[in-house]
Parts: sequence; C-alpha cells; structure tokens
Amino acid sequence: MKQFSKPMSIVLGFALLVAALSLVPVSLVSVPQDTRPPGVRVSGVYEGQLLTSGDKIYARVPPESIGVEFLFQPETIGDVRIPVIMLGTDYGHMESTFGPDCGGVPCEKRVFSVSLDKQLDKLDEGWGLLTVREIGSGEEGSVRVYWDSTPPVAPFQSPRFNAPLDGSRSYQVIAHTLDEDIVSIKVSWVLATPAGRDIPRFEQHFLGFDFAQHAACVPTTVGANLQWLQDAGQAQVVNPVFANDNKKLVTALGTAMQTTSSGTSGNDAVDGTAVFLFFTEALLSGRDYLLEHPVGGDGQYGFTPQQLLEQFQAGGAVSLGFHNLPNDSSFGHFLALSNVILNQDGTAWIRVMDPNVEPNPGGQTVGEFRWFKLHADGTIDWTAAGPGYYSPASGSVKLDELLILRDFTSPAMMSANAAQHDAVPSSGEVPGKLAEGGHTFIGTFEPPPASPGPWLLISESTHRAGHTQRSLRYIGGKFGERPLEQ
Repeated sequence: MKQFSKPMSIVLGFALLVAALSLVPVSLVSVPQDTRPPGVRVSGVYEGQLLTSGDKIYARVPPESIGVEFLFQPETIGDVRIPVIMLGTDYGHMESTFGPDCGGVPCEKRVFSVSLDKQLDKLDEGWGLLTVREIGSGEEGSVRVYWDSTPPVAPFQSPRFNAPLDGSRSYQVIAHTLDEDIVSIKVSWVLATPAGRDIPRFEQHFLGFDFAQHAACVPTTVGANLQWLQDAGQAQVVNPVFANDNKKLVTALGTAMQTTSSGTSGNDAVDGTAVFLFFTEALLSGRDYLLEHPVGGDGQYGFTPQQLLEQFQAGGAVSLGFHNLPNDSSFGHFLALSNVILNQDGTAWIRVMDPNVEPNPGGQTVGEFRWFKLHADGTIDWTAAGPGYYSPASGSVKLDELLILRDFTSPAMMSANAAQHDAVPSSGEVPGKLAEGGHTFIGTFEPPPASPGPWLLISESTHRAGHTQRSLRYIGGKFGERPLEQ
C-alpha cells in the first residue's frame, strides 16, 4: 500500500467511514484533501486541482443544513493580501440523480453548489484556498486549488477528425493553446483498437437493492468498471477484501457515494469514487490516477460520436450518464461503456453494459449488454434498442455526463505496459517544434509502414504551475460495423 510523504493521524470521521465501508484501514497517511466526513467539506475537488470558468463547486454538508457560502481566498503575493472573494451562497436546491427508478418519484437530491462564472474574471491566475462554510454553524472545509481562466489545453487544429491518410502517408499536426503560461506541448500517438471491453455483468437489483432498492445504477456501474480495470491488469483498484464478493464491493461504493433509494448524483459519483479508492488502495485523485467528470458535451444535447470515440480510445474505464430530453418524463441512468463504432453517416454504435434489467423474472443476477445509436446532437435512440423500461415520448435520451478513470500509476499498470513487445510500434512521439511563443505545436506524424490504423493523437500541454491537460484527435478515415452476434 502506498505511503505518503508527511504522516498524519486520520481523523475520527475517516475512521468511522472506514468501518462503515468494511475496508482495510489505511495507516498513518498524509491526506492533502480536506476530508472530514460527515462534517463540512469541499466535494469532488482534489488538492491542487485546476479550476476554470464553468466548473461547478459542491459542498458536502449534513442533510439538515440551511445553506452554504462558497469563498475563494487568493494566496498572498509579496506583501499584497487580496481580499477573500465571495463565490456565492446556496440554500439548497434539488438536482437530478441517476437511479433509474426511485420508487415512482423523480430521482433527485438536495445539494449545495455554485458555478464559477464571472466571480473570478478580474483575478489573475494563481493559487488560493477554496472554502465552503455552513450557514449557522460556521463550520468550514477548504482545499488548495489553482484558478486559471484559460486552462492549458491545446486542441488540435490539424488534422481533422477521422482524416484519411493521404498520398504523402503523413499528417501535418498542429495543436494550439490560448494559455499564456505554457512550458511545454508534446504530441504522441497510439494505435486505435476496434476491440471492445469485456465489462463484468453487474446487476443493480441483485447487488444494490438492500441499500438503494431500484436506484443503485451508479455504484453498480462503477463497481463493474473497477473490476474490469483490475481483471485487465490496468490497475490495483479492487482490494482483496472484496475478492469474489461483488455485492460487498457495490455496497461499499454505495456507502462512499451516499447512494440511497433517491439515487446518486454525478458529483457524488466523483466524490465517492475518490473516497473509495483512497480508503481501499491509498490512491489520490490527480496524483495516482486521473478522475474526470465531463458534463454537457459539444452536441445540442450531449456528447457527440467523435467525443465518445476519442475518450474510449484514450483508454481506461468510461461510465455514461443518460438523462431525459426536455419534454420527456424524468429519467437518469448510469451505464458502463464497452465499445464505440463510428458510422459513415456521422452517428456511432455504442455498446454498453446495462446494470438495470427489467422486467427481472426470477431475480436475474447479471446485467445485459445493449447496443444504442448515438447521434451528432448527443441523443441516443433509446426505445429502438428495446431495453424494456422507461418509455419516453420522443423515443430518445441524451448522453450528457461521463465518468472517466484512467492513467493509474500502480505497478499493475506499469507492468501491463512493459509487457507490450509488438514488432510493429503501437505508440510513439510525434516529432515537432513549438511556434508562436511556445503556444503552438507544429509537427508531422508518419505512421509506421505496417501500422494499419486508425490512430489516436494526444496533445499534452503543461502549465508552469505543473498542471497537464490533454486534447484528443482520432484519425485514419476508417469506419466500423456493428457485430452481428449482439
């Protein structure tokens, strides 16, 4: 188990949570995050995280709280102390959750949050203390973060999505960032694979009914994805205490995510996953692995086929959040992504492991693989896939949330990478140089002669504060076909 550099005692709230999760205790470890459940703390944001406009900040507080204040205290620059900035106040509001069935009522929970919009527009980028303060008790929780209105991502300007290999058998690669404090931009490539992922078929009624009835889709899906990462040798994320006991694994995740018969919110999925991985494997989000929660997407309603295909090919475990369209009845569901196949008409077939089986004759104990069609506007042809539950008038739902786990630095991940000895390279660096004051990468990608393609280009841009962000571009001019057997 990993040990961190500055030992400290685990607070009583942590010990109680460990006992509740039936986990192996983590001995004296340094916990950079503000972690004091069940008191007041920042939720879903890790120590050192980069925040920018559009990010949403949540507070984890007792359910009876009357309200929360959100504040940001920039760090002192020289002798100049910048006054604390009020980000907003929330007296609690209802937010949709994932169930998908919350006993005949909409799946939703009372939460406390604020969106970063214009509150910090006039503030120079830099470090500061993000604080949530409970109204009434005055109890606070804080985490040190970095504010940057222009995050250091370097999107690709060339080549275009799914561009075919031309007569020169090479691609001009251009990636550009608007961030003024970039210290490096690197571009690499990997061979894209058509292979799907054999996600374990976890079923939420069988594994999660005891604590959430029909609303345990999030811990069940995340549990299945964690077990897949473990089985595939990508990471050590399922502690031996859960060996051959999927119900115990899903129950522990549900406890960490505070899942009830009212479902699980997207933020609780993020926060609970991070809490679970810390207490079971001493893994810290943002240091030992990447945990991302993109919301919205580039389509009118959600994520596009391009976005989902590129995230799938970037590796790791991807969970999908479905919601109802505006004029349909309330719906929220969480599923595990198994494959993405691009179609020539701009749509994509996506294969998912659905943890919700209804009707469930005789108490079916395994989930089902299903194929859905994803459109460019982010909608999913739901009814056409015949899932057997939820009947929207439009026949469609939207894919508007992702939960991504990848880039684990555990020995399992490193040994899996070291075991690759293909005669034809399946990954490499793209040679190039920086232009425009270091804000633009210009290079040339020449696929190895025997490499069949398609390929995924990955730009990695690093900020002077140490943050690295990625942009993805799928290329190769190839399309697939949905297998006949499914």
